[in-house]
Amino acid sequence: MSPHGSFTGVALDPAALVDPGKGLVKRYAYVDQGIYELELERIFARSWLYLAHTSQLPEPGDFVATFMGDDPVIVCRGADGEIRAMLNSCRHRGNTVCRSDEGNTSFFHCSYHGWTYSNQGELVGVPKYRQAYGQALDKKEWGLLPVPRVEEHLGFIFGNWDAEAPDLAEYLGGMRYYLELAFGRDPEGVEVIGGVHKWTIDTNWKVPTENFATDMYHVNHSHKRVIELGLMEPFTDSGYEIAAGMGFLGHDFTPPVAEDFGEHAEDPTHGYWVMPNPYTEFLKEERRRMAEKKGEDAARLIPVGHGAVFPSFAFLDIEMLRLVRVHIPRGPEQTMFYQWCVVDKSLPQDVKDALRKQYQFTFGPSGILEQDDGENWRQLQVGCRGHIGRQLDTNMVLGLGQDRPAADIIGRGAPGHGGGIWSEANQRAFWRHWLAFMTTERASDVRDYVRNDAP
Repeated sequence: MSPHGSFTGVALDPAALVDPGKGLVKRYAYVDQGIYELELERIFARSWLYLAHTSQLPEPGDFVATFMGDDPVIVCRGADGEIRAMLNSCRHRGNTVCRSDEGNTSFFHCSYHGWTYSNQGELVGVPKYRQAYGQALDKKEWGLLPVPRVEEHLGFIFGNWDAEAPDLAEYLGGMRYYLELAFGRDPEGVEVIGGVHKWTIDTNWKVPTENFATDMYHVNHSHKRVIELGLMEPFTDSGYEIAAGMGFLGHDFTPPVAEDFGEHAEDPTHGYWVMPNPYTEFLKEERRRMAEKKGEDAARLIPVGHGAVFPSFAFLDIEMLRLVRVHIPRGPEQTMFYQWCVVDKSLPQDVKDALRKQYQFTFGPSGILEQDDGENWRQLQVGCRGHIGRQLDTNMVLGLGQDRPAADIIGRGAPGHGGGIWSEANQRAFWRHWLAFMTTERASDVRDYVRNDAP
């Protein structure tokens, strides 16, 4: 057995598994325990990982519990008003000190031996401190382990265990342009509503991230029944997939809207959802404001579609809803999903309620579209797991050799490169990032890669 516990009995070389230039990935990358352990070390310990939104932490003492890779963390606005992230692990024996998903507290208390921490992470209470510890324990040195880098963009909070990592803005690079189009349209910003949805699927964490990065190719097939029911229109041949910085974006039509949208040809807010949508009129106003701010080419991209940020943050901005989610690894063959509905703060309450219901109906854990995706991802893992199956290549050749600058595809000022709607350019870009992180040992080399690829 190798140090990483791989299937083959020898440590697998990530560089031998992936060839982004040819669009080929060995399926070992989805099922091997050794590869997974290396991902925790070289990707999840060195990348910017999504933690929470500032709207969840409005007051001192507000907190949410989440994960960075497979490490539990607490994200808390301390008594001083600063937002921090801390490992959810008592420094005494490792017991989690926070068992709630969210709430407000002044202290985190370990149920095992009673060590108590402030909402800023300091160790403030130790039973029998004077009687039993004497001078052997300096409480100042035993606070909750802080995540050294915590930054936010448009209210979205990210953390990084690597103190030498590039800034979040530099990491996002050109993806900041598209995130602003998706979540920076309302002068008051966005907020998450309705709490968090959580569920697990027996699939590798990379599979759903690839899908959001964006796989437009699956929609007419995976979601065929929804189209047959008349709830959704089939995709046309117009659309785009763009990789920019450490992020990815894709949508189902190229502005101006293709002629085969018929009566909706002059309505760039119309996409594939057929049901009445109270958000449409507000979208038109948001497009108008963005046109004044960034120009008509940028405004025509609203809503911007499906997207992701490497390694595990994903979002949807489509005409009937917005959501953000994170794909949390649970070993090589299971993923935990945390997902939130996102709305503009200034929307009327009845419109927010309608968007939340549409979110639950479509992409909630029991939604008509999410169920299709989840079953495919689970069956993908079944097909990759066996002795023969895991030796094969996964094919990501769609649109190979057709990449071009984003500005040529979707308009002036658009950063990044990509292809048309029927392309796996973003999946190939995802695996290029994966390979760079997995084969890079020095923090300085990771920073150099991000700085060369992110702008």
